[in-house]
Amino acid sequence: MKKFLLSLILSMSICCNLSVLADEVEEDYLDIAANYCVIGDYEAALVYLDKILMINPNNQNVIDLKKGLIHVIEGDKKSFVTGVNPYIKQAQEAKRIGDEKEEVAALISGTQVENSYLAYYYLGNYFRDKDNFLKALDAYNGALSAKADFAQAYLASAVTLFDVGRYEAVINPIDKYLTFNPNDDLAYAVKSRAEFELGMLEESREDNEKAIRINNCPEYQFDRAKILYKSEDYKTAKDIFTQLLPDIQTSKIYEYMSYCDIALEDYMSALMNINKALILSDDDEFLEIKYNEIKEILEKNNNEQT
Repeated sequence: MKKFLLSLILSMSICCNLSVLADEVEEDYLDIAANYCVIGDYEAALVYLDKILMINPNNQNVIDLKKGLIHVIEGDKKSFVTGVNPYIKQAQEAKRIGDEKEEVAALISGTQVENSYLAYYYLGNYFRDKDNFLKALDAYNGALSAKADFAQAYLASAVTLFDVGRYEAVINPIDKYLTFNPNDDLAYAVKSRAEFELGMLEESREDNEKAIRINNCPEYQFDRAKILYKSEDYKTAKDIFTQLLPDIQTSKIYEYMSYCDIALEDYMSALMNINKALILSDDDEFLEIKYNEIKEILEKNNNEQT
């Protein structure tokens, strides 16, 4: 079943004249799903099949592929990965019983045999889950040394580099990943966020727009509003933040709304929003300082009016 399903997905992904594919975005999503199937990450493949069905819900071929993939996930767990690198199966078994020492040992052994790139990739994921980002990056680099066209390792490296604040270093692996998967919204979003942190607002805006065109989700709209705020378009930013409140109820969104209010000199609204941020935040000290600053401005304005 697995071999048939994988063969079907791969053959569909390389066919350039498929009538069932509505546009290039669907074809690219199918390519990404195929890539994930190759490494045995069927859950991730499902995400991209679902993206196709959001665009074209009547795509019967993809509906059938999704059913087959769900059958694979729920049935026999032996994946392509464990077939080509048996040490990964050992690592998965060790992980299942909570033996982390044996899990890591199996993955390290897997880096010494054929298809070592897969073991390096899983090892990188292990270290990243443990917040050991430097070792994770070393492992992802090992995967790319073993297989330079292994797209997922480029994306994993970029996300890890972003997590540790090495924003300049994010751009190169993301660009390489996008050469393999040019319609991956997450990649554009990560690139946009790195550019935002570097103060590259125009580039950040362009990549954010690309992410939104592929997947118009609240998370990317939140990024858009942050870019608009930094670009001093405070009213538009505030409007977007407000529209996102049914979907995003975090301290950060109220904090940004407060900053927009301050820039627009609406200090009463700023005080209310910073108070909401304070209620939801773990960083009470910083927000309390901002709250008191806004309160002082309001009191000063009231005294001047009287």
